[in-house]
Amino acid sequence: MIELKARLLCEGANVDEAASELFELQNPSKAKRGGLSSGGKIKLAGGLFANFPVYQKRKTRLSVVRDSDNERGVFVQEGGQILASGEVLPPPAWYGQNVGDFEITRIFTAHNRQLATAIYEDCALFSTGEQCRFCVINRSLSEKPPALVKKSAELVLAALDRIPSESYDGLTMNGGMTFGSGRGMEILVPVIKAIRQRYPSLPIAVEMTPPSDLTWIDRITDAGVSSLMMNLELWDAELRTRLLPGKDKYCPREQYLRAFERALVLLGPGRVSTCFVVGTESVETLKEGIAAVVRLGVIPSPLAGRYFEDIPDYPFVPDVDWRIFLEVLEFAAQELRKRGLSSTDSAGCVACRMCDLIKDISL
Repeated sequence: MIELKARLLCEGANVDEAASELFELQNPSKAKRGGLSSGGKIKLAGGLFANFPVYQKRKTRLSVVRDSDNERGVFVQEGGQILASGEVLPPPAWYGQNVGDFEITRIFTAHNRQLATAIYEDCALFSTGEQCRFCVINRSLSEKPPALVKKSAELVLAALDRIPSESYDGLTMNGGMTFGSGRGMEILVPVIKAIRQRYPSLPIAVEMTPPSDLTWIDRITDAGVSSLMMNLELWDAELRTRLLPGKDKYCPREQYLRAFERALVLLGPGRVSTCFVVGTESVETLKEGIAAVVRLGVIPSPLAGRYFEDIPDYPFVPDVDWRIFLEVLEFAAQELRKRGLSSTDSAGCVACRMCDLIKDISL
């Protein structure tokens, strides 16, 4: 099942019409979001969860077809041979609600036992043409009113109040980068404060670019963040300038390392993580980066690069061999075990375990 999940994350799958109807229920507002938030969410036999790319046009070796004997059941097949059974995760009951003029799923979505929201659905780097080459966060801005592009604390709380607390374990928040000294943290801090005041025990994870002024890490921690994800994405210095031109210019690799050290002092081990996009750089430099962050006490989260066929002229076509993906994951798990490190938070991408395999491999 580990190998099959790795294949699904790396290769994606074609989905038949009957199964596609089930996956469409997972995104009733048809919202396009950045990162890996789009995909088909399933639970494989054996208990592993996966959020994998669903392709209609791109041909893949794997296919997901409906199991007519099971209401939400599917089979993962290759060449007509069944590799595994699974179930499409049902949409939560709260998905049918509106918050004011907006469908609630345009504010929060469910990722396994996590709630996910993008507080700032834009990035300043697009204004200068220096955006990360695989980013899609602003591709649907024309479809979004300003209140959804930059969500207020009031809107987020109004939505959160409608979601039964027993239906989730943690809250994951992210947003695009700004040119402010907080690099976007200045937008999130007031929202986190408001949530923390009303929900004092809710684990909150934030994924953001490290700030240019590291005191923002103190402020976002004081606001009530449980864990921080600051995603390096690439370790190779030359590739960073080509694939992450703006981030590398305004927030070079060394700034990430300084931010990790500051966050670890404030949050402690197991609560700071960083993703690496597998399929962009050599295995050697990828392992070098993983070993470097683990030495600091940071949890590495190797993620398979993903192609978006529904984004016109999408420029990033990753080449991810699932065997290499697993080799990188095994290396990361070994490095963590050597230093007695593990994720200790119940919020964030590592805790979610949908696009990420590091926790499955490490257990």
